[in-house]
Formats: sequence, structure tokens, C-alpha cells
Amino acid sequence: MRVYSLRSFRARLRTGVVVGALLGVTVLAGAAQAQPAPMPALQTTQSTSYTSGIQVQNLSPTTANAQIIYYNQNGSVATQQSFQIPPNGSYTIFGNTMAAPAGFVGSAVISADQPIQAITNILGASPTTGEAYDGVSSPATTVNVPLFQQANSGFNTSLYIQNASASSNNVTVTFYQNGTQVSQKVFPLGANGSVTVDASNDGITTKFVGSAIVTAQQPVSVTANQTNGSILFSYTGAGAGAPTLYAPLIMTNNSGWTTGFQVQNAGSQATTVSLYLNGGSSAVATANLSPGQSVTWFPVPGTTSGSKFVGSATVKSNNGQPLLGAVNELNSALGQGMTYSAFVGGTQTVNMPLIMFNNSGYYTGEQIQNVGSIPATVDFKVNGTVVSTQVIQPGASFTWFGTNLIPGGGKVASAQAVAREGGAQIVGIVNEITSPQQPGDTSFAYEGFSQ
Repeated sequence: MRVYSLRSFRARLRTGVVVGALLGVTVLAGAAQAQPAPMPALQTTQSTSYTSGIQVQNLSPTTANAQIIYYNQNGSVATQQSFQIPPNGSYTIFGNTMAAPAGFVGSAVISADQPIQAITNILGASPTTGEAYDGVSSPATTVNVPLFQQANSGFNTSLYIQNASASSNNVTVTFYQNGTQVSQKVFPLGANGSVTVDASNDGITTKFVGSAIVTAQQPVSVTANQTNGSILFSYTGAGAGAPTLYAPLIMTNNSGWTTGFQVQNAGSQATTVSLYLNGGSSAVATANLSPGQSVTWFPVPGTTSGSKFVGSATVKSNNGQPLLGAVNELNSALGQGMTYSAFVGGTQTVNMPLIMFNNSGYYTGEQIQNVGSIPATVDFKVNGTVVSTQVIQPGASFTWFGTNLIPGGGKVASAQAVAREGGAQIVGIVNEITSPQQPGDTSFAYEGFSQ
């Protein structure tokens, strides 16, 4: 299996997941086991200077021997390095542990002899911005982007598309707004190459809030960056949807945080989608969606009756059409933003390559949602040790935040959420924030990896 990532940093992994980022680069990483997979790169029309850090998690009780190869945008090798990851631990590729040359813009491939997973943190300067995204383990010939913005209250989107094959490729990007095709562009991609699609070449000439579908002759991976120059949102495109979507964290007026939920019909037929909160049986909103069309709920219906809402959401198609979604978390007053992709299904285990407690002022919150039909007894493990247990009801979610769960008072670790019941299904996300909040956009979010 290969893992792909975009934005000038590509990572490849088989049977493992990779994460990474570099100066002027953004990375997508996926999950696999002990073999290579590519990732794309990051670019931006803003003047912000970017650097990245890759956190790679070893999912086995055996030391993992890993390698990362850095690729220039034309597919040539820039450099490579080898490293080891401790059993059930993680390894950070950043600063002195990153071998890529200064000013590198390209991609990377990570491989290991044990199953691994990874995320990438993107760090921007002048102004300060930050975000995180997952690696991609399963590139596809069709990738859906639920939310694409252009000239929308200052926000613009850049798509980073990576050719996940060693053959030449052509990609077609089709943009939809209100169920209508607005623009379609074709881009050539060389072997292992990548391309950035933004306002300079997407053919969109007016304000746009909609969705995009990327199709290609060979498998590709796609990352979307949304920014207004001071706030950065980032998430990965998805190759396949499902009739039900799950969002572990929905907020309104939560210490200034409010979420927007974008849902896309990734099917071939029109559908009606219904929105439910906290595992409830009554829909709080519905929307009719044509193929490729998306709906934006901001703030999310059913969350504004009180002064504060923190919970979870589920969206269902009435006729089995596949759905995809993205959740933007925004604190306008503080200039903070982060994004995660909604989930199309769960597993018994969720892996989180990076959790933190007062790591240079950074803390993480871990939100786990029960997407199954039975109550789930969830053990929260840090570096393989159970540190907390919580029962979560179907459809509901629970947040671990505010207490240092890292054994020995550590600052950085990897974690797992494991449901004890054999039939239980869970999903989860990780939010990375500073406390007290540091100036600029210093908030990140990534999806936990299902296992």
C-alpha cells in the first residue's frame, strides 16, 4: 500500500502511515504497513513562509526501521534519511531531524518494516498560521473535495494534487456550485509529480462556495488548503463516501469556537440528507443535493438555542448515496481555525500519532465518537498503557482534555483509543491548541487513523 501527500512534500508508505512537512511544503500521509508510498506538497499564493513537521507512529510492539525519501517537484530525488521508531511510540521529523535541504519544495515517501501511521503539522510565519492533516494510504482515480472556496469573505482554496504512480497522468478538476458545474480544467502530471490548483488556474472568476471532484487516469492524492492570509484550514480529499457521515466534534459559542459542516453528495443520483445531533433520532435539518453538490451548515442547525453547544453529529442519505464532509472549526475573535474530514465509518481502534501536554504551550484534545449501535467502553492508551476509560453511548462523543494523560508527566506522545466490545465502532479527531492562546493562528486538527 502507498501513502500519498501533497503540497511540496510527498510521502510514500506501504502498510504504514506517514506524515511530514517542510519549508514551503505541506504533506499528506496515509496508513499502510512496511512499504513505501508518495505524498504531495504545499504551496500558497500568500507571502507566508511555511515549514512542516512529520509525526510517525509505530503501531507494533517491535522497533520500526524506517526511511524517508524526499522528492523534488519533477520527481527526482533530493535526499533521503533513515530512522528508528520505538515500539508503540512515535518519531518526529522536524528541524535537525529532517534531512531535506533548506528551501526544499517537493514531496516525500516514508517506508518501514512495521505498520506505521503519520500526520503533518504545517507551520507558517509572517503571519503565524498552522494546521495539520493526515497522510493518504489509498490514493484513487476519483477524489472528492467537499468544500472549495474562492473570494469568499477573503478565503481562497488551493488544491494540491499528487500523481501517486510512476506513469504520466492527466487529472481533471470539476467544480460544482448549487448542483451546477461552474468550471472544469485538465492538468498534466508527470510520474510522481504534483500540481497546485487555485485562483490562478481553476477558471473560476467570481465568488465560489461549493465542491470539487478530481478524476485521473492514475491514482492521485489531494489536499485542500483554505486561507484568508491569516487563518489556515487544511484537509485531505476522499476517494469514496458512504451513506452515513460522522463528525465527532460540533461546537457553537464554545469559548468563541463555532463549527461549520460541509456535506457533499459524492453519488450519481440526487439525495436528501438529514442531520442528527448527539445520536438523536430526530433530524435537526435536511437538504436536497444533486450529484456533486454540497450544503454548508454554519452555524450547525440545532446548536444555537443555548449559549454553548459541544457535541457530535451524524448525517444520513435517504437513498444510499455516498456522502463526504468536512468540518471547519473557527474562532473569529482570536483569528484561529482548523479543519477535519468527517468519517464514513468506524473501527474498534483509533490511532493518534501526536498528543501533547504543555509542549511549548501546546495542548491536545482528543474527541472520540461512538458510531456503532451499542455502548462502547473505550480505553485511552498512551504509548501502549491504558491511562483512562470512558463509556460512550451510540452517536455520542467524549473529549479528553485538560489533564496530562502522558505517563511520567511527559509532553509529547502517541495514543490509541480502543473499544473493548468486539462489535463497537469508534472514530476520533485530535485538536492541537495553545493555552493561553498564542498570537496568530496556532490551532491544528487531524483525523485519528482507524485500525
